[in-house]
Amino acid sequence: MSTSTWGDKIELPALTFTGGRRLNGKSQGTATFNIKDPAAAEVVTKASLMPWERMLVAQWEGEAVYAGFITNVRQLNGVVTVQHEDIWTLWERRHVLTVRGDGDQSAAPITWTNKTLATHANLVVNRGMTGSPASRYELPLIMDADVVGSHTRTWYGYKFTSVLEALKEIMESDGGPDVDFDPQWDNGTETFRWVMRSGNLTQGKWEWDATAPETEVRDFDLEADASDLTNRYIGTGEGSERSLLVRNRDSFTGSGPALETVQSFDTPDGGILQGWVDANLSVMDEYTLQTGFRIPTTGEVPIKDLLPGGTVRMQSTGQLFLDHGWHDWRMIGFDFDRDWITIQIQQTGG
Repeated sequence: MSTSTWGDKIELPALTFTGGRRLNGKSQGTATFNIKDPAAAEVVTKASLMPWERMLVAQWEGEAVYAGFITNVRQLNGVVTVQHEDIWTLWERRHVLTVRGDGDQSAAPITWTNKTLATHANLVVNRGMTGSPASRYELPLIMDADVVGSHTRTWYGYKFTSVLEALKEIMESDGGPDVDFDPQWDNGTETFRWVMRSGNLTQGKWEWDATAPETEVRDFDLEADASDLTNRYIGTGEGSERSLLVRNRDSFTGSGPALETVQSFDTPDGGILQGWVDANLSVMDEYTLQTGFRIPTTGEVPIKDLLPGGTVRMQSTGQLFLDHGWHDWRMIGFDFDRDWITIQIQQTGG
């Protein structure tokens, strides 16, 4: 598909294809094509695989489930291997600026006041789509209208903050939103678009019984991870030496030794810094349970129905760090190929 018209669809016969989708972050994959096959060679061309000018879209039952910008093409012994990355990789290369060059260092800061954090996420993405030439910056991306809230954010041109950095700052704030970009076909125009989802993303619920004799669940992999466990979180902001801005929070749960984390943040605002400290400690003061499992692409739940952020209810048994029975988990992402969907989940309750 063309990234200038967001149309011009060409069906490419892939030997293999992998992709995925992540809550709050990037997914990527590969596709391979056998150009020794005359039918494939007819459509698998330099023009159809031009990096950044073309995008690979995977669809299931006519619905888009993944879209990746082509970033690398390699040919070996008649097989072409294409690497592709989803829209999150673009936010690494777009910035929250007004001038986009010489002049940003002295330009007035960009300040948005009285908005929800989800709206702030939308605003920085929208800023990343604003530039000259407009046709090269604009994207077919739909987002919600602004919502009034209590949060203010200021972005200084001299810091040349990327959209990805700004999104991380907002998402990691206390009460920060989740962000996801839903790939879609616009059936009215036969073109592609994304719908930006930001906020408390909980839509979707799916249930599997991993203990059932005929279960679709394969390779249930449970990990109890305490590598980032912290009792005292110290955040530093702007300033130097004795004038350094510092905020901290404690949470001495459990009975192990005291564990400290010190992290620096790029902010002069003590309230914002405290929010980051609180948000980070809230997910680091205990070990985390995370698991993955596979289901067949031909199973009861098609890939087109999966949404990051939704609830997975699963029954399991025989796990050291998990009681037997039903537990609720949050879907944080999934990967897929032609045969299997690998789902990543984190526990949210029992």
